[in-house]
Amino acid sequence: MFRWTAFVLAVTSVGAAVPTPLYPIYASRFDFSAGVLGIVFASYTVGVLVTLFLVAPQADHFGRRRLLYLGMALTAVAALLFAVSTGVLELAIARLVSGLAVGATTSVATAAMADLEPNRDQHHVARVTVAANFGGFALAVLLSGFLVEYAPFPSVLPFLIPIGGSIVGALAIRGIPETAPGFVARRGWAVQRISVPVEIRGSFWVAAGGLAACYSIYGFFAALVPSYMRTGLGVSSPFAAGAIVALMFGTAAAIQLATPQIRDRRALLVGFPLLLVTLIGLVVILPVDSWVAASVVTFALGAAVGLTFMGSVTLVDRISPEDRRDDVLAGFYAAGYLALAVPTIGVAEASGLVGLTDAGVALGLVVAVLVLFLYVGAIRTPTPPGGGGRPRDSPGHG
Repeated sequence: MFRWTAFVLAVTSVGAAVPTPLYPIYASRFDFSAGVLGIVFASYTVGVLVTLFLVAPQADHFGRRRLLYLGMALTAVAALLFAVSTGVLELAIARLVSGLAVGATTSVATAAMADLEPNRDQHHVARVTVAANFGGFALAVLLSGFLVEYAPFPSVLPFLIPIGGSIVGALAIRGIPETAPGFVARRGWAVQRISVPVEIRGSFWVAAGGLAACYSIYGFFAALVPSYMRTGLGVSSPFAAGAIVALMFGTAAAIQLATPQIRDRRALLVGFPLLLVTLIGLVVILPVDSWVAASVVTFALGAAVGLTFMGSVTLVDRISPEDRRDDVLAGFYAAGYLALAVPTIGVAEASGLVGLTDAGVALGLVVAVLVLFLYVGAIRTPTPPGGGGRPRDSPGHG
């Protein structure tokens, strides 16, 4: 049942990933700028935050299985909306619904996996959670790019992938036991709050900053790299665009499986320097317009993001007091999703003034400076002892 829950988790990442190779096509078909594309992409964040703070906290009352069913239904609805979209508004609504699906599913699925893991190994839960999200995204964007380029009905057929995945996921949920700790009586609608104890704030900001750096890179790749490949590299192939994005996310997923013993602060002390070096490489190669150089840096960036993401997730989980864990994780992921949206919109808007290449260079420099400060913070900030608590209610990405 643990693996099926991980599959359900991956389905929502698949749904979020499928439109990626289509974004340049949508921009051309509906005649909108990169700035508008950034807003469409970032509307996903609104959906995730709504479910993070308003829907996921109801799991103990309604049951986790019901919320997982809701996530599968929303994933299918989002895919249908994308398939029938005729303009920017429909795309934004579809992206919003996709965010609702991710927030409703991944937060609850992660909590269920923590209860279903046979050996109660919470580090294993964290690794599988991250690998399912990154791996699902990589596989879906690769398959979507292939279908967009080589199959008929390119703006419709790829969305059969998340629809089919949602159906299988819904069937899988039937066999997953209810893991909510009893259906508690509801006293009003629960709203998730953010609260970080003073004694862990130093380490918290190191972890939250690492997550924010990863999500800003994720937003750039998922939303804007396909357009960069078309305008900067002169590569119009949707499959090639899907492949370069899949390379980054696939490497990030693989690093979770290849480095099982590297976690929390140790992972960050390796991930931050590697991320800094690869960001400098990204800044250097973006203006060069080299397909080979872009592939090499993308691979290295995927490894750096994988280590940094895992280090951030496991660090914040370890330092969070058991009775405040949900409050701390809510702030942690809120920081990440704001970093997914705001830099993506900023780069997209700036691309209209200076071009996508120069805007991407600016993003790389800003994130590199952030990572440098985070690395210093990781060295200087002692990590408080933690109990290795469970990674509950930790949303994925899309």
